[in-house]
Amino acid sequence: MVSSKDNPFVREKTKAFCPECQSELEIKSGKGGAFWGCSAYPECHYTKPLTSHSDINILKVLDDICCPECEGDLAVKSGKYGMFIGCMNYPSCHFTVKEDDDSDYQPVVCPKCEKGELHMRANKKGHSFYACNEYPKCDYLVNYKPVHTSCKHCNWPIMTEHDHDKLQCPNCHHFEQREHNDN
Repeated sequence: MVSSKDNPFVREKTKAFCPECQSELEIKSGKGGAFWGCSAYPECHYTKPLTSHSDINILKVLDDICCPECEGDLAVKSGKYGMFIGCMNYPSCHFTVKEDDDSDYQPVVCPKCEKGELHMRANKKGHSFYACNEYPKCDYLVNYKPVHTSCKHCNWPIMTEHDHDKLQCPNCHHFEQREHNDN
């Protein structure tokens, strides 16, 4: 057997121990996939995920740009919801920028319940959508940026933005050309 002393690419197997009973942890398999489990099972029920879903990889450090919140370095990172720019001082600084961040978006009143507002959310794959913040009482959502403009065809109180110059009614699917205010 080749040891790590002879070859720098061979690592010795390290043992992990249960924080509850100090028994050795083993890799086990279950319906949710592989996980660490205590070897003293069934007396000890300690488990932990084999891999973390919050694994974030740093792809490139941005040398010429500083974090606007803490003046630390920024980096292009890849995480569970796709690529983003984030501060290298995380977790003390939580500054991030996603490609589809829309900082000038003003929430509009939900046309279904008329109590909540439509806020931007992201699904598991990182794609954004706009959903009522009264969820689960109200499950209204749209896939495109909502605009507080009534549909001229059916009077639905909002339209959704398509290609920055077209609006579509999420109720009747009627398209309209967006009117731009030139001030």
